[in-house]
Amino acid sequence: MSPKEPILFSSLPQAGFDHRLTSLTVPEPDGGARVHLYLSITNLHPTLARSADWYFASVEDMHENFYVDINEDYVPYDQVFAPWLNGMELEHRAIDALSGLLVDRQGDAIVRYEAAPGTSAAYAAQAGEFANILQFKMELSPGESKKIHIEIFDTVTGRTNDLAFIQNEIRLDEAAAIERSRQVWNAALSGKAGIHVPEPIIQDIFDTAQANALQLIAERADGSALPGQGGFNEYMTVYSWEVSGYLKMLNRLGYGDTVKKTLQYFLSTQTGSKGPAGDILSPEGSFRAHIFWMCETGAVLGILADYYLTSKDRSWFGEHLPAIVQACEWIERERSATKIVREDGTRVAHYGLLPKGRVHDWPDQGHFFFSDAHTWHGLHMMTLALQEWGYADAAKYAAASKDYRECLEAAVLQATYPHPPGEQIRWISNEAYTGPGEKKAVYAIDGPACLLDTGILSAEDSLVPEIEYYMRSYFSMGDLFAVKLPGMEDAALGKLQEQYAGSAIDLYYVNQAERIWHRVWSLRGEREKALRYFYSTMAFSTTLDTLHVHERFCPQLPWLSPWQPNGSGNGRVMEMIMNSLYLLEDRTLKLLPCAPADWLEPGKRIEANRVGTYLGELSFKVTRSSFDALQVEVRLPKGIQAIEATFVLKDGYGIREVERPAGDDQIREGLATEWNGTWSGTQLRLQNPPQELKLLLRLSGEKGMV
Repeated sequence: MSPKEPILFSSLPQAGFDHRLTSLTVPEPDGGARVHLYLSITNLHPTLARSADWYFASVEDMHENFYVDINEDYVPYDQVFAPWLNGMELEHRAIDALSGLLVDRQGDAIVRYEAAPGTSAAYAAQAGEFANILQFKMELSPGESKKIHIEIFDTVTGRTNDLAFIQNEIRLDEAAAIERSRQVWNAALSGKAGIHVPEPIIQDIFDTAQANALQLIAERADGSALPGQGGFNEYMTVYSWEVSGYLKMLNRLGYGDTVKKTLQYFLSTQTGSKGPAGDILSPEGSFRAHIFWMCETGAVLGILADYYLTSKDRSWFGEHLPAIVQACEWIERERSATKIVREDGTRVAHYGLLPKGRVHDWPDQGHFFFSDAHTWHGLHMMTLALQEWGYADAAKYAAASKDYRECLEAAVLQATYPHPPGEQIRWISNEAYTGPGEKKAVYAIDGPACLLDTGILSAEDSLVPEIEYYMRSYFSMGDLFAVKLPGMEDAALGKLQEQYAGSAIDLYYVNQAERIWHRVWSLRGEREKALRYFYSTMAFSTTLDTLHVHERFCPQLPWLSPWQPNGSGNGRVMEMIMNSLYLLEDRTLKLLPCAPADWLEPGKRIEANRVGTYLGELSFKVTRSSFDALQVEVRLPKGIQAIEATFVLKDGYGIREVERPAGDDQIREGLATEWNGTWSGTQLRLQNPPQELKLLLRLSGEKGMV
């Protein structure tokens, strides 16, 4: 019903009846929660009264027993019927003719129900194919609607289970339940950063991704929280590198307290860590959540550093400094073992990199630049945090980070070849020991894109057009997608997918590489390509019904929306939307680097309010009040040295004049209102801007053009 409020409204016409179901969760006073289902049934026949039976099953079984294939994210929803047919053995306790409870063997209330007048409710040991089923019989006049209200109790969180109290408890009607659920989410979201774009579906995607990211975080009894990735594994399986994207976005949006709970979990994984899958000397000091990727320790360091640099939580950082230093030492210890010099004085190709290991879910092992780029980036970010906090040995890790980058750059240079023959372009391997054109793992993700993502290669590097040319001409990159997968990593599931499609299939891994290229093109001023990827990602990375972000797109299997809501995808689409509004590069604020021209039509507004950065909070608002006027308001954190703003408008409109409007205080105190900066066409530049700035841009163009 609203992307910011997880209230589901669904409908199903069946057998001449229209069913409308509202599903939501509201908190209990004791800390638990209760699910409310409001089912409205309408007889669609214009003249006949009609009767029917409706059933409600309370089902409990192991997750893997419900599906033909346990990894059902990648195949159609093909269920095993037995668990659905065999309901829980519960005791039915009628409260009155229209309401009652279902109670388990421990005496805990599982379900409370209430039906409309004229309804007969009973709990049947067997009804047709169903066992242990709650059955509602009702007759509806022509066009009549009746309701059934089901409440499902939280049996995990400790709560009062006094059955007499529950029986007499006042029921929430649908409107009141919706309002209570909205109040909970409004309270949770209030006081946080705000992002507003004037394109409703893009706003809805952003709001949905934000809410889903919060829903993926499962709080535990000890106060820590699991930042789940989503998908078939009940949301709680943690992939450090994958979830880092949405945790960093939540930091930007003001949810540092929520992110902080997940950091307690990450830090706990250092104890007893078995390390990543690879030829490591020792796992001691490494972080090891669920997955075995070689970059996981670096990813966790990046998550920890991002939280501190955004929140400036000095006491937290000091408390966990020993674990942080141990992780930095693990990286340096493993790198030291690869600093091998041959007898002739030359260095091995993987000199100063991590040992050979598993790069990601695909089975390939090697000295992959993906592993080292993200590990270096985590160490680099932590070095900045150590320096800002004032750690005595920060210089040691700054030197280590510098050395790591130099070793990585040397390895990349050594693995850069002229390829393909005759094309006169440079080709970069994704692994230190693979030759020209040899692509291991998923080259479009773990190849040069990861170097651009982590800043090893800058967006302005002369290699960028050559990388793009190769990816477009000889590999998987097109106008809509950056990553066409070589196939399904699980061969058995791949065959199933082809069977369902009736043909060979194309699998596109959506939003990860597109996010990188969107940012690179935005920085390079290659606007059309950036906007193509922006809109294709919004379209093909989200489900059409609920706007959940998913992991892959297959044109032959349009129903395939795996791993949704997808944690890493949530972070990536939020980042792409925010990158369209601003980028902060070397203390330069790039305002609206790639905002669609539609967003700056007369009467529209773009706004970011209290967004977190490493320098402090950033706010700005850009409003097109008329064809010939654009208002810009900016509130900067300290340390911004320049603003570069881009205002691409329709119909050839551009900047004609810039004014700094005089406020009452300025007029009263006789302060100058002149604006000192430069502009040309759609670009505006300002050096050493004040922390608060208001500008009025006078525009000129071809009015009336369509």
